[in-house]
Amino acid sequence: MFKPRASQLLPVLALAAALVSCTESGIAMNKGGPAPGQVITVDNSGDAGQFVSMDIDVNDHVHLVYYDKKNQSLKYVQWSRQGLAADVIDDSCRRCLFATVKVSGKGEPHVAYYSDSTQTFTYAYRSDQGWKRESIEWGAGTGMGARLLVDDSYTLHALYYSGDGWLKHAWRVKKKPASARPAKGKHTKKKEEPEGLWGNERVDKANGSERVQISFVTAPDGRLAASYLHWSGLTSQLRLAERQADGTWKSQVVAREHNPGKSSALFYDEQGQPRIIFRQAMKNRLCLAEFSGQEWKVSPLVPDAYNMALAMDAGGNLLLAYEHLTGRDPRKGHLRYALRRVSQWTMYTVDTTPGTGTHLDAVFTSNSVPVIAFYEESGHSLKLYTGK
Repeated sequence: MFKPRASQLLPVLALAAALVSCTESGIAMNKGGPAPGQVITVDNSGDAGQFVSMDIDVNDHVHLVYYDKKNQSLKYVQWSRQGLAADVIDDSCRRCLFATVKVSGKGEPHVAYYSDSTQTFTYAYRSDQGWKRESIEWGAGTGMGARLLVDDSYTLHALYYSGDGWLKHAWRVKKKPASARPAKGKHTKKKEEPEGLWGNERVDKANGSERVQISFVTAPDGRLAASYLHWSGLTSQLRLAERQADGTWKSQVVAREHNPGKSSALFYDEQGQPRIIFRQAMKNRLCLAEFSGQEWKVSPLVPDAYNMALAMDAGGNLLLAYEHLTGRDPRKGHLRYALRRVSQWTMYTVDTTPGTGTHLDAVFTSNSVPVIAFYEESGHSLKLYTGK
């Protein structure tokens, strides 16, 4: 998931573009060997860690949400140097899919996910009484690729695919507290009402999939923007959508060749031009798409990659985590990351266990330390890598 605000993204693009190679093999990269740091097991309770999503707060506490398949529940973990604190968000959702988390400035987690038991794309947040839930939209499969964003006015937004074949944007409006009324008659337990209501709108007629990874950011001028997969069943496209000043969405095709866009991360350069790192599924590689003002140019970045997660720090360093394929079966791949500091790219190997990184997410700490959460396919467990 792409973490930083758009204003933090600007210094990196000129250097990143300069490093792109036009060869099939991707960019020139130093070999860093084993990644410095440690890997800990977060959850090995049976089959936990699919659809893992991660964010980090101002105190460098890492917040994770993920699906526990064995226990059919959605779990939340907060990690710091002092240890782990675990909680269950929903233990009745059966298949708890498409989880995503965004942490507020106060360090509170906001979570969105699909509950199979209610067939509802759901928002969850913590209160003194535990986790509360609100419905965003009902419909089988709604919530694929979900991403959350908090804008400059502190409004919470969600971007996701609905089950009826649309990419949608939803936003939360807090309800005004009801005035207290004197009790009448026999005391009855009051039904708990949601604190917020969700509106939604269509962005583009587009189909997703269970494993799609889309991107949702704020552009330099404050508008909402997204990169996403448009899949018709026969062909696929990588598309960019930007919300206009009048509230409408404008969409354009970025790439068509080699089944692009199942994973993507959007950012903007110092001239305000969009850039997208994305995966070409037929080539099993990561590419960079650059917009010149007139057309899109696509250049290879990293070969033999199954999926990806991108993070960036305030100094413009890039962390690109991905599962490196050795063949075509992702259950035999392993977790790597490419780190760009100053103008040099270095590749590190995190975990060589087969099937590490089929689900993953990445962040930087305030001290530019890489952190990667990932699912280990062979051990059916969730792990966390913290660098040095």
